[in-house]
Amino acid sequence: MKGQKILVTGAPGLVGSALTLELCKNNEVYGLARFSDAGMRTKLEQAGVSIIQKDVHRESLDDLPDDFDYIFSQVVMVDSCDENPGEAFDVNAYFVGRLMDHCRKASGVVLASSGSVYAPGPDPLDEDGTIGPVNAYGISKLGGELLGIFLSQQWQIPTCILRYFFPYSPDGGRPTQWARQIANSEEILVNRAYDPVFSPLYMSDCIRYTIESARHCSVPATVINVGGAETVTQAEILAILSESLDVEPKFRETDEVPRFWNADVGLMLRLFGPPEVTLKEGLTRVAGALRTRDRQS
Repeated sequence: MKGQKILVTGAPGLVGSALTLELCKNNEVYGLARFSDAGMRTKLEQAGVSIIQKDVHRESLDDLPDDFDYIFSQVVMVDSCDENPGEAFDVNAYFVGRLMDHCRKASGVVLASSGSVYAPGPDPLDEDGTIGPVNAYGISKLGGELLGIFLSQQWQIPTCILRYFFPYSPDGGRPTQWARQIANSEEILVNRAYDPVFSPLYMSDCIRYTIESARHCSVPATVINVGGAETVTQAEILAILSESLDVEPKFRETDEVPRFWNADVGLMLRLFGPPEVTLKEGLTRVAGALRTRDRQS
């Protein structure tokens, strides 16, 4: 993608920041967020991103430009959704409507969603898998999807919805959280009888797929699972991290069955090809980054 005027909402986030930094290499990019992290704001500004500081929960979009070629909406509320469901639905669902209403002229809108809109369990789920969110976060993300699908047809806005499964990088994500716990000799919760499965996707592949998905914006909206091509258990991930860090993990057993989702990424692979970074390579990069930071601190 080159020479486009692009808006990225949620620009400072884990996926949003990596996406914004990649897109601004060859495009005119605007990043929208509250920007409570001054360091990330500075980093994006120095890369050439035009900053739009806005709290989407409390502020309108009336002063936002409406001539963007493409929209990548990465804004998300993850924490405290059950405690603040009204805010969660406003940020994760209703904002989709306000954004698409304001940017009806866009050539494509890519909406970030989550694998948590599916019913949790071990069976791989393709894009027609059983829907069954189990908390306010998943329900609100599903609401955003449904609103995006409806408005795509109502206003003829080409749209693509990406259901992410466990993107990670040295800066964050589920495997990175476990790596930090291992490095800091913190206990990791594991179920006494059940070893959940995951399909983590390294960030560089996640960003490549996200950008390429703009070519698949359509009316009606296209839905794509975006996750790793390797499905592994929590124990297997922890073993790779432990070996890479040369630290034995500490576990605390629990009877609480973890919630997890297993992605069928067949459509993603057909459209975009396989990930360039293997799971072991990605986890090794995370471990290496942690060791480097420890030496520098």
